[in-house]
Amino acid sequence: MKNDLSISFDKLTVIILNWNGKKDTLECLSSLQHLKHPNFNIIVADNGSSDDSVKTIRTEYPDVFILENGANLGFAEGNNRAIRYALDQGTDAVVLLNNDIIVDPNLLQAFRDAYNSLANPGILGAASYYYDNPKVIWAAGGFWDSTILDLNHIGLGKYEHELPSDKPYEVDYAVGCALFIHKDVISKIGLMEPLFFLNFEENDWCQRAKKAGLINYSVPDAKIWHKVSASFGGESPLWKYYMTRNLLLWSKRHLPAGEHRDVILKTIKACLPSLAFLSWKAQLTLKQRYWALTNWIKQVLDRFKDPFYIAQFHGIYHYFTKKFGECPPELKIKLLSTH
Repeated sequence: MKNDLSISFDKLTVIILNWNGKKDTLECLSSLQHLKHPNFNIIVADNGSSDDSVKTIRTEYPDVFILENGANLGFAEGNNRAIRYALDQGTDAVVLLNNDIIVDPNLLQAFRDAYNSLANPGILGAASYYYDNPKVIWAAGGFWDSTILDLNHIGLGKYEHELPSDKPYEVDYAVGCALFIHKDVISKIGLMEPLFFLNFEENDWCQRAKKAGLINYSVPDAKIWHKVSASFGGESPLWKYYMTRNLLLWSKRHLPAGEHRDVILKTIKACLPSLAFLSWKAQLTLKQRYWALTNWIKQVLDRFKDPFYIAQFHGIYHYFTKKFGECPPELKIKLLSTH
């Protein structure tokens, strides 16, 4: 049975989160000027930028409303504040965009048409292509793969004709760089969880939609081009910290206990050198085991000099000690200074 909410779909709000990303945000805003949709507003939610983002955006795009959060609240709460504001202003739906993307002119219409034609729609996501390789897909939704205990992006490295369908198709999660959500869905599942701060907040949101009986979809006709990882400067140690910690938090909330335990074990094993020498199958003498253990300890200590392993260790530790939200300042400085 198709969704029957088209009569309450008069106003859309596009929200872009900015944090010291003036150049990317301006390019994103430029692409939004070509959107083929009759009635939408744009909000730039600024997370306490220290560059001149706010001043420049206000000068070049005076019709864009800038919500100054005053501090770096992370992806979740930075967007949440803008969503609350948009709902207070009477919006029917919001589209959340990373600032490091450009959009297809048909983006909003594709989301709207899909939402009005689908059964029990939850959160909708765009097909995200590489900005530097515009015919190649980065992600078009994804699913949790319990065989490898990891997320699996649909379409990674493929072309449009290789997607599961040219029509909207069901996914576990929509990729967070371009999300559509109707106000009625928000009323059922709430806003994003600030504890994640960065990474996995959209996965958590989508899982909550599924638990509410809704279906998340990827919409192939909703296209964006993403400067992948531009906000992190690539897969940095700080990115690794959030991915490690938040995967454990997400799996605790949404996976069966046994599978969550396996995710923990896999994550810990990824940080440590092999312990195969302890197995009885290794058939080593006591002296050989001693030297193997000595070498293992040396490898562990060496890994504490590697910023990516430091990030992983702290991500695991902070999960178990329930330190969520933003990475602690002293650790953040350490991780950023090594990349």
